[in-house]
Amino acid sequence: MNYQFEFTAPRETTVKRLLAANGVSWRLYKRLADAHTIWLGRRQTSVNERVAKAAKVRFELPPSDGVAATPGPLTVVLELDNWLVVNKPAGLNSVPGPSHPTESLLNYVAAYLASEGIDGPQPAIMTRLDRDTTGLVLVAKHVFAQSLLDEATVTKRYKAVVVGTPEPATGVIDLPLGKAEDGIHRVVTPAGQAAVTDYRVLTPGPQSLVALTLHTGRTHQIRAHLAAIDHPVVGDPLYGQAAAAWPHQLLQASDLTFTDPFTAERHDLSLPLPADWPEGLS
Repeated sequence: MNYQFEFTAPRETTVKRLLAANGVSWRLYKRLADAHTIWLGRRQTSVNERVAKAAKVRFELPPSDGVAATPGPLTVVLELDNWLVVNKPAGLNSVPGPSHPTESLLNYVAAYLASEGIDGPQPAIMTRLDRDTTGLVLVAKHVFAQSLLDEATVTKRYKAVVVGTPEPATGVIDLPLGKAEDGIHRVVTPAGQAAVTDYRVLTPGPQSLVALTLHTGRTHQIRAHLAAIDHPVVGDPLYGQAAAAWPHQLLQASDLTFTDPFTAERHDLSLPLPADWPEGLS
């Protein structure tokens, strides 16, 4: 079994033009044609045929072996026909890498979809998080969904525990970020890319809870920005210092809003603070 989609021609056209009008890229169209998984009415086609008004064109996404399906723990917060929202734990990479080619959130999602009967699942992580950041992640179940998502409709909000209390209690960190010489850290530099983060102190103290909203999506943006104003994330060994009580940085993607391009429905999701964070925060 795999994902199928059907479209009705509003006027005389061609298979390719009808699919393109509904968001199918040339690359995906060619893949579908090569796999012979396009139907015009009840007849299979692999060429760009003429389509009469009111005729129906259907396609099925062919299976793929691009993502290894590795069974693993997966906390599903929301499941829709074409999307998953999951709660990623700290200590798990979002996507495979050279040192972990089969152990990542993406691998676990592929295994989850395979268990639901999808043949050769090919999910895509749409809101990637750092390995030691926890929280909500939006996942496209297949490449067609991935191509249709309007990133302008996606809003992510975070919560973090930081060292000290930022002042003022509400502010904007507008500092450009670029790569450090080690190629890992991000540092504030005039030559860097524009980076803007809003913050708001929720619970002040020696270790404060802050809410954060990104206006740009630079690598390590929250961590680098908070360190730059001398309030690094607690437990962050890269931009502050590791804390013995915390095996990972206290940073959570706590809220996620997105619009499903298939239904135009808006979804707003939020998580409580992780149970292993310090007590007394709200």
